[in-house]
Amino acid sequence: MRPQRGAATAAARTAPFAAACCLAWIAVLVGSSVTWWEYWLSLGLAMTAGSVAFGAIITRRHVWLAVVPSSLLILAAAGLLRDAGGGIPSGAGALAILPVFQTALYSRSRRDLGIVLAAVALFFLVPIWVVGAPGYPTSQYRTVLLAVSVDAIIGLTTQRLVGRSRHEAGEARLREQMLEQVSEVVHGLFDSPQPRSDACEAVMRIGSARSALLFEPREPTNELVCTAAAGIELDGRELVVERRSAAYQSLDSRQPILNTENVQARIGLIELWIAAGRPSSVLYQPLLRGDAVLGVLAVSWPDHVRAEGPRATVVSLLAHEVAAVISRADAITHLSDEALTDALTGLPNRRAWEQRLTELSAAKGNAAVAILDLDHFKQFNDAHGHPAGDRLLKHTAAVWRDQLRTGDFLGRIGGEEFGLLLPDCDRSVAHAVVDRLRGAMTSGTTCSAGIAVQRPPESPEALVLRADQALYQAKAEGRDRVRLTEAGVTGASRAH
Repeated sequence: MRPQRGAATAAARTAPFAAACCLAWIAVLVGSSVTWWEYWLSLGLAMTAGSVAFGAIITRRHVWLAVVPSSLLILAAAGLLRDAGGGIPSGAGALAILPVFQTALYSRSRRDLGIVLAAVALFFLVPIWVVGAPGYPTSQYRTVLLAVSVDAIIGLTTQRLVGRSRHEAGEARLREQMLEQVSEVVHGLFDSPQPRSDACEAVMRIGSARSALLFEPREPTNELVCTAAAGIELDGRELVVERRSAAYQSLDSRQPILNTENVQARIGLIELWIAAGRPSSVLYQPLLRGDAVLGVLAVSWPDHVRAEGPRATVVSLLAHEVAAVISRADAITHLSDEALTDALTGLPNRRAWEQRLTELSAAKGNAAVAILDLDHFKQFNDAHGHPAGDRLLKHTAAVWRDQLRTGDFLGRIGGEEFGLLLPDCDRSVAHAVVDRLRGAMTSGTTCSAGIAVQRPPESPEALVLRADQALYQAKAEGRDRVRLTEAGVTGASRAH
């Protein structure tokens, strides 16, 4: 199939020129006295030129032979044909425009066109210098000047139009490929565990960019913070963009901003510009979802990018999908948080508590679990009412949360029952933490607690069961106290 396509392409490219040449060689025979050796030599050169061009296009090897060399051969053949037909009256001089067209159509090089135009000038000048009058009088210098000037205008204009058409066709193909990639990528983004980072990767890859960064406003200051990046290593740093940056302008105006001049002055964070390789173009694309602006995509390229070009266009198209992906991810996160959060106290609920316990099996070091229960809570509700009981739970949760260490986990696992997970903790520290919580009780209320210290390979379920049993012992012994156990060891109770 490839040779057939090559032959078809070669035929399509050379047919118009071959037809014009055939007509010229036939026309010279009509009403002219022909110098036959020159005629046949010119015909042989013309056929050689056609064979060279045809073969180069078919084989796709040494394609440059189909442009300048074949054009020069055609000019040489046309010059001999012109002289064989009697010089200027033969009319073969009109063939000089063909190599100019051929070069302008199939070569983007101005140098190639310049070589052919110089050859056209020689096509007219050499007969004047070598043969001279009366066949080629010096008055032909005006013809040379006009012919070369007109050919140059035609050639340059044709070359520019062809170049523009090829560029637009290339951009159209690129845009089509990008759109296909967009449809393939979008579905994957919706299922991605890290949608922000994957969205930046997709934008960078499909947009043929050097880097892509996502900036999102942070409440309540509305500062723009870089939350994800592709093409740049953030090293876990929190990067806040300066107010004077183009990113803020895009956020406020809800319009894309393509920066191709003095990029470093408007980047808002010079280290990002340096880390991206000092790009020449940066597009700031707002992420719109209904009336809300979710953030700004900053996409950079090392070369000049046009606002109406395919790369900027595909980023604009992807921005809509990225906004949908981020909005969906945030909604899922919110729903997940709600599903794992106790509505009254704001603490993790029993489901979150059980999920955290499953992580104990893979954790290194020992852990302690404490179960805390407010004493006589039913009587408190009966005496003060359920709204007062709810306030007590909320207040207790807030106070206890402030008393905990970083990494400690407190959840509400029942009506007035709380679970406390203390990772990498021994019995003395666990006892101190629980006593600190018990000491923070207000409104004349108290609590009881049971503590169990893990000793691997004890399972989380067994650990919680021992803590629960210790709590029952504390209550049985009079409440307002702590009962602590280790694996196989029962500690003494301690009243507060």
